Amino acid sequence: SDSGNGIYMINAKLELFDVALKGNINAGIYVPEISSEAIVVATRCEFANNRHGALVSGTSAKFNNCLFYGNTNDGIQGRECTIHLHGEATAIHSNGEDGIWLAQSGKVIIHLPSHHNTTYNNGRRDRSTHSGSTITNVPW
Repeated sequence: SDSGNGIYMINAKLELFDVALKGNINAGIYVPEISSEAIVVATRCEFANNRHGALVSGTSAKFNNCLFYGNTNDGIQGRECTIHLHGEATAIHSNGEDGIWLAQSGKVIIHLPSHHNTTYNNGRRDRSTHSGSTITNVPW
């Protein structure tokens, strides 16, 4: 997009398979808060070397076996959203700040055992929650 995002979407349904979103000035994918009807499903995708891998606000997203790495800020940043992470190949690592950063009652639900190494080696924190947000592992 002209604002430095790989994909910028409002009130759309997007399904991605085997897509690499790399080297964007802002986010690999950006779903702003005005996009409450948006739905994102990504499978075997890479979100790398952007400012943020994925920015999700006010909607839901599902990432299956996706990689979020090498982003200067966060692998995933969410606000007022629900994000589901599935698949043993899922990894959020080596981002400059946080692996997952959440605020404003955002939720990340990791559908993997708690011993799965989902977030690691991020610059500041692997998991960061604020203002009533949660990151939870659930049985798969």
